[in-house]
Amino acid sequence: MYVQRTLQIATVLAAFTTFAACSSYGHERRDQPDPNSVAVAVQWDSGPLDQDYHRQRVEMDTRHTQEIASPRADESSDQRTQRHATENKDLERRYSDGKSSHAKNLPPAGR
Repeated sequence: MYVQRTLQIATVLAAFTTFAACSSYGHERRDQPDPNSVAVAVQWDSGPLDQDYHRQRVEMDTRHTQEIASPRADESSDQRTQRHATENKDLERRYSDGKSSHAKNLPPAGR
């Protein structure tokens, strides 16, 4: 009986030790950064994209103002308003796409 109890305790201790050793396998301490890793901080300059957007915005607004002052004969007021709204949305979408892709210029219209 004494030998059987000793074997049970030894088995439990061996199992516990094996479990403890295996559970810590592969876990690294994250107190200090990996000396082989490199951190790079890059900041995108949106200035060229913003300038291109501003230029195209001014051109479009100027053209829209001229079209309102001198409407096309083949286009109704509602059609013109709808076309202006579509052009405005397209410009804003292209600006958003350009920012998302860190572009220097606005993507071309009609994509």
